[in-house]
Amino acid sequence: MSTFVFKLPGWAVVFFALLTLTHAAAQTPYSVSLEEAQLIALENAFAMQYAALDRSKAERDVKETLARGLPQINLVADYSQYIDIPTQVAGGDVFGFPDYLTSFLGGVAQETGVPLDAPPIDSNAISEFQFGQAHTTNVGVQASQLVFSGSYFVALQASQLFVDARDRAVDRTADEVMQQVAEAYHLVLGAEAGLNMAEEAVTLIVDSKAEVEALQQAGFADALSVDRLELAKTELEAQALKARQQVGLAKGLLAFQMGIGLSNTLIVTDRMSDLLQNGEELEWASRPFEADALPSVQEQQVYLDLAGLNVKNQRAKGWPQIAAFYTNQANAQREAFNFFDSDEKWYPVQLWGVNFSMPLWTSFGGRQGVEKKKIEEERARIGLAQLTQAAEMDFSNAKAAFSNATAVMNNARRAEGIAKNIYAQTETSFNEGVVSSFEWNESRNGLLEAKGKRLGAELDWLNARVALQAALSAFDK
Repeated sequence: MSTFVFKLPGWAVVFFALLTLTHAAAQTPYSVSLEEAQLIALENAFAMQYAALDRSKAERDVKETLARGLPQINLVADYSQYIDIPTQVAGGDVFGFPDYLTSFLGGVAQETGVPLDAPPIDSNAISEFQFGQAHTTNVGVQASQLVFSGSYFVALQASQLFVDARDRAVDRTADEVMQQVAEAYHLVLGAEAGLNMAEEAVTLIVDSKAEVEALQQAGFADALSVDRLELAKTELEAQALKARQQVGLAKGLLAFQMGIGLSNTLIVTDRMSDLLQNGEELEWASRPFEADALPSVQEQQVYLDLAGLNVKNQRAKGWPQIAAFYTNQANAQREAFNFFDSDEKWYPVQLWGVNFSMPLWTSFGGRQGVEKKKIEEERARIGLAQLTQAAEMDFSNAKAAFSNATAVMNNARRAEGIAKNIYAQTETSFNEGVVSSFEWNESRNGLLEAKGKRLGAELDWLNARVALQAALSAFDK
């Protein structure tokens, strides 16, 4: 018996069956051509949304990096309370007279007869002192401005280059999404064609069964022929039911790839015959391959450029860094918490200056860091070469697969024509009583199988065509 029912992977069947139950109440009708489905996917597909967000984040990174080189102003404030004010200690004679002055005063006392009356010197005595107030606060503004930093300028270049990488990533994702949508669209067309074939086969077998029953009543056919047709009819009806379910699942997959959610009212307006006669594939197959035109290769080239900037940035860490600063603040020390009392004094502090820093000796650590970044740059260069060769191989494989799919489709079409002739001749012979109903059933099964193979070959051709299109990034975006 022929196979013209297209099967989805098991995970897809379960996934879309569950989503159909979950979202049955939130359906929106869509009637789309392949081109329209791809355009909708470019706006709504999950992968495109992620890619757009990544690009937006890269733009914010540029602005954030730029802001680092602009003036930075901070409001600063602090408050502290001494539960116990720190005590400072000093030797007991730390504030005494020096020896020469003590000797001089002693001499004066002897000459004048007036006693000096100085306390005896105790070298082991300790004096204790407490400085400060219980409550202290500072309020002010601090500003800084980066004057020169090699790493800053390199980082600014890198952030702008990273936006370019995200642009290429968006284009690459768009190619992937458009290919996925096209394959899902083809699957819907194939499922609908399979359903039509199944329904036509059921109609054909019903008509044939009616004819054979009439022949049986006239005595020209036996009951076995009728039973065989009834069995075939039952099998075809089961296949038609399965084909109808496959249409719904295929549409669910297409809706998912488009990013619009599941919808049982999704209608595809393109016909498979229209897509089979597009003609653009001839130009694609003859087009010279240019790896540099592919978004994925362009993206990797940008990553190579970024790796080069990483080397430059590592070197820039050895350059001077200069920054200017300005501080304007006021502080107060109080015995009680009365900082909101306008009658009390605040003591201003205002200063500006310049910071300069430059590494002089890193024990060759900086040099090793540069060498590591050079290794990463070389890895990126190898990755670019690998990706370029892989893209060339993908194009060659896609071109060969398309050529093979074309040959298989043409053979399947010829085989279907032959099967039609065999069935027509066998049907005539059966009606004339020359062949048995078994041979007639076999010829009909052969025709259905040939139709299924032709449909499968056409679906493979469409997918091979879109794979060739993807290998060249020939989508209209």
